[in-house]
Amino acid sequence: MNSTTIRSRRLLTITTAALLVAGLGACSSTKSTSGDGPAAEASHSGPVSMEFWGWAGYEKIVDQWNASHPNAKVTFKKIPSGGTGGYTQISNAITAGQGPCLAQIEYQAIPSMLVKNTVMDITKYASADMAKYAPSAVSASSVGGKVYGVPVDVGPMVLFYRSDLFAKYGITNPPATWAEYKADAEKVAAADPSVKFGNAPSEGNDLAAYTLQTGQSWYSVKGDSWTVSIDNPGTRKVAEFWQGLKDKGLVQKSGNAWDPKFDKAATAGKVLTFVNASWAAGGLKSDLKGLSGKWRVAPMPTWAAGDGKSSSNGGSATSVMSGCKTPGEAAKFADFLSSDPQAVKTGIESGLYPASKAGQEDPSLTGGDPYFGGQKVGDVFKASAAQVPSTWTNGPTYQQVQTDLTGAMGKDTLPDAVTEVQASTVAAIKKLGLSVTNG
Repeated sequence: MNSTTIRSRRLLTITTAALLVAGLGACSSTKSTSGDGPAAEASHSGPVSMEFWGWAGYEKIVDQWNASHPNAKVTFKKIPSGGTGGYTQISNAITAGQGPCLAQIEYQAIPSMLVKNTVMDITKYASADMAKYAPSAVSASSVGGKVYGVPVDVGPMVLFYRSDLFAKYGITNPPATWAEYKADAEKVAAADPSVKFGNAPSEGNDLAAYTLQTGQSWYSVKGDSWTVSIDNPGTRKVAEFWQGLKDKGLVQKSGNAWDPKFDKAATAGKVLTFVNASWAAGGLKSDLKGLSGKWRVAPMPTWAAGDGKSSSNGGSATSVMSGCKTPGEAAKFADFLSSDPQAVKTGIESGLYPASKAGQEDPSLTGGDPYFGGQKVGDVFKASAAQVPSTWTNGPTYQQVQTDLTGAMGKDTLPDAVTEVQASTVAAIKKLGLSVTNG
């Protein structure tokens, strides 16, 4: 373990506050992982070439940057999403001295990437620009007051629902609370047991998002020690609520706007709602074109009437990676991707909801959306983004939690899965050599 890794781990034990998806060898030729990119950049002159690795549809934005920055060329390399191997590919490449200058990193993965010493502190380059972005996204891109990525997008949670099927089953308003959600589900089941009101969470990220709404976190830090609290009252309330709906057959056991099972059920009029982030609207529009005009968007139901609390699921930053020789130029590109008006518009067109405050006012988001019957869905997304609790702390073993929880949710009851992953997460953090206790 080198001294930089020790410092990084020490920093992670102090604070990891956050909320709850590269060139040709110019940036990757150095094998340094000590964060000494700025020193290397000081002696750099002439054109810059940088590789950018990610899985989102960033190609057009890269082209826009290259057209206006001929001396700082960025080459985009498409890799698997972080959770399906992308982060491992990035880390292995950096270890081999062949890593990118820039990479797409989900907010919740930043602490674990920092433990691996793969992301660079870009505070000196990016801090002056952070006021452009939603505070929750800035917090999620930072550790210990230092910036490790420029926020790109956020995933405010909402309720997507079928207005035509609501009318069919006599539901006059979308459920404002989870109690109303359950009552509506029972009403629909009484009319036709083959119809499901929505779908239960089936992945670790889903359960994290629902827990975030309760105001409780899976991690906290006290002194030099992590506390793991996955099995907390908020998560257990969420798990028991959804397990109860599953047991009564009121919701689909899985499925979402990109899932063939969900799409088939939606096309047949057999599912009325799903709860997910703003970006899921793209799944509806691409996979269920024939249902245009029938879907609407409402605020995420809350646990207490009128409390307004929402949640967030997904979103990522553009991080400068360890070993990059030109971190200043890399940070400029990251800021361009997230805040240049045309780049933001391009991102919106590909389904991203911007972290940029100005981007949230883009006309394409503030006007009526034909797919949703002319509704101004951007207003619902924006309101949700402003109501996300700031109580969440990300932990240093993101991929382990996601993998373990998704697997356990597929074979056990949701409450049992929560208990199981509480134990496996404590063990995983111990394996990193970090101090950890049960919450």
